[in-house]
Amino acid sequence: MNSELQFWRAMAGYAVARAHAQRARARQGKTELGASALEWAIISAILVAAALAIGLVVRRVIDKRTGEIENG
Repeated sequence: MNSELQFWRAMAGYAVARAHAQRARARQGKTELGASALEWAIISAILVAAALAIGLVVRRVIDKRTGEIENG
């Protein structure tokens, strides 16, 4: 079997397995697949704030150390 056929066969198997899992979740009443847009926005805002805070701390440390070298 050539590689392209193997690839498409694997993708079809994945799609069938995913559809089967989705139907099983739906039967159990679990239709939500992941985070909503609002949840993603909140998570992103938290990560951006954390990155800004870390960047500010790093910049202050660098400025402090370079000030010591210039004055020292």
